[in-house]
Amino acid sequence: MLQGKSLMLCAILALLAGCAEPPAEEPKANGAYLVIDGQDAWAVLISDGRRIEERGTVRDAIRLPRAHSAVAASYVIDTPNCGRLQWLTESRDGAAGSTRLLAADGDAGDLSACRIRTALSRMWTALDYSG
Repeated sequence: MLQGKSLMLCAILALLAGCAEPPAEEPKANGAYLVIDGQDAWAVLISDGRRIEERGTVRDAIRLPRAHSAVAASYVIDTPNCGRLQWLTESRDGAAGSTRLLAADGDAGDLSACRIRTALSRMWTALDYSG
C-alpha cells in the first residue's frame, strides 16, 4: 500500500512539473517627463527601466488660459547637451492634452551629445512645480 501511494505521489509531481511555465519577463518602465521647478528643469527619459536625465535652465515658461488657446503651456529649456528645446502642451476640450518636444529654433542641429535625442518624437508629461 505504501508503494502505491509513493507511485501516485510521483505521478502527480510529474504531472505538475509538466504544467509549470518559465517565469515571464517583467515589463520595463517607459516614459518621458519634463519637470519644471522655478528656473530649473529636468528632461527625464525612462526607457526599458533605465533613467536618462538631461538637466537644463528654463528660459521661458508660458501658461495660457485653456479656453482661449490651442496651446495650454510652452516651456523653452536650455540644456548643455541638447541646446535649446521647447515643449508644447496642447489644450483639448478645456483640459491639457498631449505634450510634445520640439527644437526651439526649428533646427535641432547636432544632437550627438544629447542623451534624450531618442525621445524627440515621444509624447511627454509636463510636471510644473513652479506654482
